[in-house]
Amino acid sequence: MTKKETRAAEARVSKAYYATCSGIQIDMMDICKVFEVGMAAVAGGVDDTVLGETIRAFVETIRKN
Repeated sequence: MTKKETRAAEARVSKAYYATCSGIQIDMMDICKVFEVGMAAVAGGVDDTVLGETIRAFVETIRKN
């Protein structure tokens, strides 16, 4: 991926994370894991709905509250 594509993918992951996981506490050190899962989903060509569901499912496994 080029830098532009990477930034766009990271923006999609960030938007999906905040839209689906607002208010869920996770360890600060786990944010990079969330982005890894999200970036892998983006690389797989998923749409924004599936991306949000994928991120939410992962966050449910590491949530603190």
